Amino acid sequence: MHLLLALDRGFEALGSVALTSYLLHHRFESVVLVTPPEQRLLQLETVAAGFGVPLVWQPIGSEAALHRLDPALQPYFFCIEALQQRSPGRYLYVDADTLCVSELSALEDLPLDVSHPLAACSHGRPMPDRSLVFGLESPYHYFNAGVMLFDASALASQITPTAVVDYYLKHRALCRFREQCSLNGLLRGQVQYLPGQYNLLSWMRERQAQGRWHNVGANPMAYCLRDVRQRMAIVHLSAGALPTRVDPSRHERVDRYWLYLEQALLQGQPLTQLLRFADW
Repeated sequence: MHLLLALDRGFEALGSVALTSYLLHHRFESVVLVTPPEQRLLQLETVAAGFGVPLVWQPIGSEAALHRLDPALQPYFFCIEALQQRSPGRYLYVDADTLCVSELSALEDLPLDVSHPLAACSHGRPMPDRSLVFGLESPYHYFNAGVMLFDASALASQITPTAVVDYYLKHRALCRFREQCSLNGLLRGQVQYLPGQYNLLSWMRERQAQGRWHNVGANPMAYCLRDVRQRMAIVHLSAGALPTRVDPSRHERVDRYWLYLEQALLQGQPLTQLLRFADW
């Protein structure tokens, strides 16, 4: 399995923490970085080298479909370019604001094929508006694009970056979440759903326990939340939940682990000597 990230220099420091966490917990065949041209992310290259993992840099070409979009929108579609991998194999795409806290070997064996080339997590709470506008099977079938496992050959037979951009341009009135909506619209019925521990979103955290989506009356899937937190493997620290933006009094162990890795990188500590989450 290859690890795949798509980002620019503005997310380099954040991505370095994420990459460190993944390489501490799982042995990947390679790390693939998709970036704008002439943006070598040296911090991430150093992290990969520190773990002895080969790194492949894939600059986004001038012919890329995302250039048809407004410049402000283009960064959201970097991940679409990342989904087009010419080398066959299994890839785990992750956002730069995610944190790996457990091993991922179960993802190595999960069947992926042309019928279901991609696996991702539902948002875990009802999204009736997304279900309605994209004709999804249920309000829970809208997936979050922050963590996606896919087979490169199988996915390439179903979608291309051009198709995703075309979908967005034709259906932009429906695409509230831009590239994520485009993917959901194009791949409906072809997604295998992972349990929430592979993309533990901010609203699922213990500190949000008073929120309405933790109530089974409002969200029947809420009964899974305790198990999701106990088995968490990938935590999604969306912008508002980054530890540096949350009052320290509300920090949980995950937040403190993120800060531990960030500090270790700033101090230049030997990466292979850092502790995994379970041992920290």
